[in-house]
Amino acid sequence: MSLYIIIAGILLLVSFAGLIVYCMRGGNLLVGFIFMALVWSIIGRVPYRTVVDTVFQASVENYGPTIAIIVFGSWFGRVIVDTGIAGFIIKKTVELAGDKPLVTTLMVSIVCTLIFTSAFGVGSVMAIGMIVLPILFSLNVEKHVAVGSYLMSVAAGMYLNIGYVNQLLALFPSMAYDNVYIRFGIAATVVHVVFMLIFIVFHYSKGKRSRAWAATPAAPVTKPIPGIAAIIPFLPIFMVAIFKWKPVPSFLLGIFLGLLLTGNMATYKMAIEKVQKTLYDGIADVGLLIGMLYGVNIFSTAAKQVSPILSELLGGVIPQAALVIVIIFIIAAPLGLFRGPLMVFGSGAATLAILQATGFFTDPFLFILFLVPPVAIVANSCPTQSWSMWGISYAKMEAKAYIRTNFPWSWVIFAVNLLIGYFLIGR
Repeated sequence: MSLYIIIAGILLLVSFAGLIVYCMRGGNLLVGFIFMALVWSIIGRVPYRTVVDTVFQASVENYGPTIAIIVFGSWFGRVIVDTGIAGFIIKKTVELAGDKPLVTTLMVSIVCTLIFTSAFGVGSVMAIGMIVLPILFSLNVEKHVAVGSYLMSVAAGMYLNIGYVNQLLALFPSMAYDNVYIRFGIAATVVHVVFMLIFIVFHYSKGKRSRAWAATPAAPVTKPIPGIAAIIPFLPIFMVAIFKWKPVPSFLLGIFLGLLLTGNMATYKMAIEKVQKTLYDGIADVGLLIGMLYGVNIFSTAAKQVSPILSELLGGVIPQAALVIVIIFIIAAPLGLFRGPLMVFGSGAATLAILQATGFFTDPFLFILFLVPPVAIVANSCPTQSWSMWGISYAKMEAKAYIRTNFPWSWVIFAVNLLIGYFLIGR
């Protein structure tokens, strides 16, 4: 091993440690990733034209199809919310459950999971949360249980959410949202939901039964919505899984039928106004996310350029057995919090680069290894997730109370689903 490899490798690892600290302290991820891409390109002596043409240009161009899916998914989520479809489904669920806090919480959580298998974007999470949380608060459900269960239901839907999954698929071109993945997605969703229901029952059984927060239930849906509209949130995933449609036309079909069935296409003017508003709000919901994802892809491309250095330096250090890596990840689950080294949309982007550089592991294995933490840990219990920040603020909770309530359950869900993913796809 040459002296240059040793020095360059050490500098790459030191800068990686700096990225971890930066991310966990809440630094701007877009800025951090672009800066790290430059640093790693300099350390790795990447040719100037490669940096300009490949790291910063081709990486962004190649991410175009994924951004399209994210935008259309967020637009679809806005249509579900703004047309009243989500509110209608939740209202009917609450009516069916009656004035029973435990039954209502259980049923609403399951329904929200189903909605978020297709709905996407922080705006949709917030809008539906402003329907769900006041209902739960008014039924005397303690606020840490109400917020915890709602955000767990949002996370549970992400395993099958086309827009969410495609964020990671863009980093693994050999992977696809196909029947093999859907089989894992369904299994992971079921596991997540089962532990979510146990979470609700556990906390209800030890609750104080006192009013947690004075709240008025969300206003009922004033415009009548036909019952058939309740299938709209599940239409895109159905079209992809059964009829093998691509995501964008599947979302467009859902958008069109959602507007049509709710009377928002009664006139040309009304249709245009609703289309423009939901599209604008949908893009606004994911604007910052798109910027961050561009940064991840830029840094990931730079990391590939320096992978020979990391491979030569770490090839004899990192375990080659995939199952050993799975066990290490399970033990180190807390490192997924605060955009730590297990969170691929954080400093985990560098962890992925290091594991890819070794050449020991297949794309399916690494895909599962880095898909599960953002859902089971971050979306489920980390306050750095945008909608978690909103939920904590909305309920006037402390972040540490949210982590203390949700993370132990997230750890178990993470372990079970990572093992399921390993045996179904990762091997």
